[in-house]
Amino acid sequence: MEFTKIKTLALKLKSSASCLPPSAFQKGQMAIVMVLTTLLFLLIMIPVIEMFVKNEAKWSVKEKKTTLAFHLAEAAVDRGYWKLIENSDNWDIISNGGTIAGYANDKDYSDIEGGTYRINISSGENVREVVIIGTGKDSTNNEYRAIKAIYQKQGVEAAIHAPSIAVTGNMNIHWGPMMSLSSLDLRGSANELYPRKYSRGAITANGTYPDRDTNPNSPNKGPQSDPYIEWWSYNEPPGVPDILEPDTSYYMQLAKNQGYYYTSNKVINNLVDTDCMVGSDPKVRFFENNVRFGGSKYFCGVLIVLGDLTFVSGGKDPQGAITVTPPSTAWKEYQLNLPINNGATESGDMSTWNFFSAPAPYGDTSAPDEYPGDAGYHTVSDYNFVSGRVASGDLGGVQSRPLSFKGYIYVGGTFDASGTTRIYGAVQVAGGGAVGSGAGDIFYDSSLEVKTVSNAISRLSWYEIKPTEF
Repeated sequence: MEFTKIKTLALKLKSSASCLPPSAFQKGQMAIVMVLTTLLFLLIMIPVIEMFVKNEAKWSVKEKKTTLAFHLAEAAVDRGYWKLIENSDNWDIISNGGTIAGYANDKDYSDIEGGTYRINISSGENVREVVIIGTGKDSTNNEYRAIKAIYQKQGVEAAIHAPSIAVTGNMNIHWGPMMSLSSLDLRGSANELYPRKYSRGAITANGTYPDRDTNPNSPNKGPQSDPYIEWWSYNEPPGVPDILEPDTSYYMQLAKNQGYYYTSNKVINNLVDTDCMVGSDPKVRFFENNVRFGGSKYFCGVLIVLGDLTFVSGGKDPQGAITVTPPSTAWKEYQLNLPINNGATESGDMSTWNFFSAPAPYGDTSAPDEYPGDAGYHTVSDYNFVSGRVASGDLGGVQSRPLSFKGYIYVGGTFDASGTTRIYGAVQVAGGGAVGSGAGDIFYDSSLEVKTVSNAISRLSWYEIKPTEF
């Protein structure tokens, strides 16, 4: 049809052009060619343009649906997060492998116009991690999008965490860092290049290794590169977090129910108790005032002292000959020196030392038993505090010594451990300082679960995943 019209128009133009002089005729021919070319171009392009317009409309509708499904997935994650922080019980339920009704992929939410979404909250792969997956779909049931977010709750992050720390004698910390809200002081054989040390103030020392830092001006961290940094001072990032506050009301009630609640000062000698649980609850000893533990002892669970806590003497054998699995990250504490090389040093300033070849201080290698529980390069295996690593019988450069206590310790006043006190777990001191002396030590347990007043939760990751249709 269009071609016939163009042909007719062309004949008319030709007839008109025959009446014109030659020069005008030539110009007319050129004009006709231009007109015909333009008309042909339009005839070709109009269908193409029409096709693009139709497809653009389809693409716009599809994009709208996909974007809506994505926003619904975002809303699902947000709703899951607010449910998670609604109260501390929700986090505890999920982290212990439980579920919450409406947040286990078991309910369709339709409070947002245009579609629905589902939420699934579950425990994560690591300790104190929770995973939220939000899946959204548009109202046509044709478009799905899903988002996965991983959250972590602040936990007990150090073997010892206190307003100030002073460690002397042969007292050493293993498997986890030391954290001080002010100064950190290392004396005698306790002044080693392990573990990692974090302080909001100076880090001073006396003995084999010099002061780490007494100047608040930068730089305020060890001169090596990560992961070989041994110390961070004056709250150099990542800094020292505030000390967690346990839910003392909760633990007080458990202690009362279990018969281990004390209001007056106590002196307890030769305590032996291998029961760490009462039913499904941890065994809790709660002291409103001061307490001193002496003699040969071993007990476990949760120990909360609102006054001053003192440990003297040592552990109890065989009850304290416990086998445990060190934290998988224990190797991070031994990057500049190892217990088997205690006191290894070079002359000159520490910043010039070669920490990576013998006989200078050096860190974890493929050789086993360079530190307690060391099974090779960046790996660990079961370790017994009396007989050593189960697979080899090697103590990893420390003394054979039974435990005095296994579990979580919170002190409202001051903490003092002397003699051959050995603790496996973590010590948090809120009021005064922490003092370690004698030949004792603290081994960090990264798996501790503590019910806290704070519900501080941070997001570790957030990314889109393949959705599961519903």
